[in-house]
Amino acid sequence: MINAIIGDIIHVSEGEAIIRAGSLEYAINITAQTASKLSNLSGDQRREVRMLTVLIHRDDSMTLIGFLEEAERDAFLQLQTVSGIGVKQALKILGGISVRNLAEALDSGNVKLLSSIPGIGPKTGQKMILALRNMLVLDDQESLAKKGTSIQRSQWSDITNALVDMGYDRRRVEQLIEEQTEIHKETIAKISQHEGEELLFRQAIKLLG
Repeated sequence: MINAIIGDIIHVSEGEAIIRAGSLEYAINITAQTASKLSNLSGDQRREVRMLTVLIHRDDSMTLIGFLEEAERDAFLQLQTVSGIGVKQALKILGGISVRNLAEALDSGNVKLLSSIPGIGPKTGQKMILALRNMLVLDDQESLAKKGTSIQRSQWSDITNALVDMGYDRRRVEQLIEEQTEIHKETIAKISQHEGEELLFRQAIKLLG
């Protein structure tokens, strides 16, 4: 797999970038947002640009898709797991909305916002929500803002692991534990760690069914 191409930007159009790496020039399909970012580069900024890639291999063609950020590449790959969304539509979706806003729309179930993306109707928006809610993870500065959440997960890791061992989905368990920790924070502050674990375990079992 070609993980990335590092080279000089030769040309950028709405859906394609030409990058020279060594003695080769690569034609790379890109989103409209990536095209905008590349077009705004000037001078030395256009040299040694690192483009993360996905190679699409078909019987009659091989296509390189390029991304400046790991989150965008991950979103592209995730979008194609949704029934009815292929390479072209995934690129169009990411060209019409940032990965951050896409993740927030999916996690909040905002069908209206998703339907406003060119080429996406209410039915496709709903399918995206069902398939990808809580699946897109942002790995940039937002992770620093979630430090408190990571501490909470570590604090209640024993009950999280116990519930996962019982067959429950880890992401769903972690989400419930975070929600219940916030709801019962005043009570938890007054009791021991063990009592807090019992409280959260009981609440999680009720909600998980």
